[in-house]
Amino acid sequence: MSYQIGEDIIGTVINIKPYAVFLKFDEKTQGLLHISEISDSYIRDIEKYASIDDQLKVRVISIDPKDGFLRVSFKQIPENERFSTHDKNNRVMPKSNLEEFKVLEEKLDGWIEETLSRKENKND
Repeated sequence: MSYQIGEDIIGTVINIKPYAVFLKFDEKTQGLLHISEISDSYIRDIEKYASIDDQLKVRVISIDPKDGFLRVSFKQIPENERFSTHDKNNRVMPKSNLEEFKVLEEKLDGWIEETLSRKENKND
């Protein structure tokens, strides 16, 4: 499907980063909703505006001519026309893998000893 700059379309959230929401519009087309295009207000937590699998109505603001990747805006949609399936009251905490913390667990005692040793050497 081809899209036009200025067109309002609905996309499904496929990924979220602290700086942007990534959306899928059809089988071949994806796009980026930068945090600055969500609201004119400061956004502390982008996940208050979108979660994976949410649907958002956005406006196409640019199209990469090489691959068709879209840059889109939520804040350019008039307030009375905005659409989002996001439920601000039903947020799910990000999943963490306890394996990610094993390195910290293994090294923590050594780091504490090293810090205490440095502190003792400074006091001598």
